[in-house]
Amino acid sequence: MKTRPFGPAIRQGAVSLLLTWVELASSSGVWAGAWEGYGRSVPRPRYEQDEGANPNHRFGVREAFTPYRDPDRSEAESLPDPLRDPAFASYRLIVIVNKTDSAFWGKGQTLRVYRRGEGLLYYWLISTGLPGFETPSGYFIPQGFSSRHWSGPYDAPMLWSVFFNGGVSLHSSLDRDALYKLGRAADSHGCVHIEDHRAEELYHLIGQSGYGLIDQIGRHTGRPVRAGKAPKKISGYRTLIIVAPTAHYSQAGETSDSSQPEEPAEPAGAVQAPPETDTRDTPEPPANYLDLF
Repeated sequence: MKTRPFGPAIRQGAVSLLLTWVELASSSGVWAGAWEGYGRSVPRPRYEQDEGANPNHRFGVREAFTPYRDPDRSEAESLPDPLRDPAFASYRLIVIVNKTDSAFWGKGQTLRVYRRGEGLLYYWLISTGLPGFETPSGYFIPQGFSSRHWSGPYDAPMLWSVFFNGGVSLHSSLDRDALYKLGRAADSHGCVHIEDHRAEELYHLIGQSGYGLIDQIGRHTGRPVRAGKAPKKISGYRTLIIVAPTAHYSQAGETSDSSQPEEPAEPAGAVQAPPETDTRDTPEPPANYLDLF
């Protein structure tokens, strides 16, 4: 049986599709490599530089990919509110990633989002790093954004990535098996897996949290890094990412007082943690993570 050549309409549609792909692949900040007909984004230190940035994003998560379901919000409502810590006053958004069950941090493999003026905004299930690839604990700020990222070593999509520690990011989980595992045993190589619609929401929440001077928080202490007697200021997004378990933040909610100690007093004989020595004035720009994660 003979095959018939493409008709004019089909040929025109194919050319139009090809031109669209070329335009996407050659646009600023996008890799030429195809990914289901689209380019791949490269991490940018500023949200507005990434192709996925959208100042008109409609906030509010209204759906989820099956079989994902949010956990019971009441589990998180009684947990210590990080917005009450005066050391975090310069931050508008606080994201808590919790890896293990704890009376202070709550249920393991969950993520909480707090926004100033509103309190607890979201409570979601996640997956963190596998043994040997543990997600690093501590206090971090966003370092890069890549809405259509691709992992080179693992050959997998990392949609809506927000990098916070080298090649480690908060990003979407699209694999059906991975969705089943959210909230259960860790299932990543260091990144924090989040249901896709929630990862998109978090990407925009962080990107639109504002950029400016913030108080630098010690990664291991959760206390302000000092420049003399005053908290040290750095430029960055007004989002604090806390990966627990780590040093506890303050629950007191009292007004900050320069006469108070920067860190809780240690019991007699305890080994003192070394002081924070990071003297950078601004966060370092991220590397090309396509070759790292």
